[in-house]
Amino acid sequence: MSRRLVIAGLMAAIAVPAFAQQQNQAIPQATTPQPAETQTNPALGQNAQQRQQRTQQGGAPQDTQTPARQGQANSAPAAMGQEQSQTDRQYIQQALALSTVSLQQSNFALTKAQNPRVKQFAEFEVGEQNLLAEIMHSFADPNATASTTRGAQAAASTAPELPAKDAQAMERLSKAAGGAAFDKDYVTLQIQGHQELLKLQDDYLKQGSGNRETTNVAKLARGQIQEHLTMLQDMQKELGR
Repeated sequence: MSRRLVIAGLMAAIAVPAFAQQQNQAIPQATTPQPAETQTNPALGQNAQQRQQRTQQGGAPQDTQTPARQGQANSAPAAMGQEQSQTDRQYIQQALALSTVSLQQSNFALTKAQNPRVKQFAEFEVGEQNLLAEIMHSFADPNATASTTRGAQAAASTAPELPAKDAQAMERLSKAAGGAAFDKDYVTLQIQGHQELLKLQDDYLKQGSGNRETTNVAKLARGQIQEHLTMLQDMQKELGR
């Protein structure tokens, strides 16, 4: 039951902001009539086109002659957007890489695990990591979410690069014979992977990204990862180190 709730929560994390965006677009914006100008101010431009151009350059028309104000208006939001985009990109890349490793390890365990609890855990993990990967890849569609940054979209559209140690561990499991030794190795690797996943969520949330969708996913994933770690550590005691 808890896993069904988590899956529903993850999907809601994606659907709610998008729905809110649609609702906001449907709300008409009130407009206030602007008084007609009775006198022409040369400093603001000789005609409406010039005044509009000055306004688009940043701030009110009278502010366009102040370089300091232009810089403050234009550079700060751009820098903040770049920082958030980089943070989101790194989070999605690392999450997809760790998810891919856990998914592949669990696929091996489906056929090689001997302990019933280990095999059952592998089944849960395959389903959940497939869902997480699907959600992460959905960020590649700019129309799928309300606030996904360009960095997040780019990261979600590319295949993750796996660290050498993880690639070697997967190769070892693929060649290992099924049985008790495999179960111990699989559980140990899953503990290590879940600890890395937990740290990733914590680090990302501490940075305070403005991306609502990935922030919601990180919050939900953190609770599920903590639950899995408890299960894995119990299994490790049962199997013996």
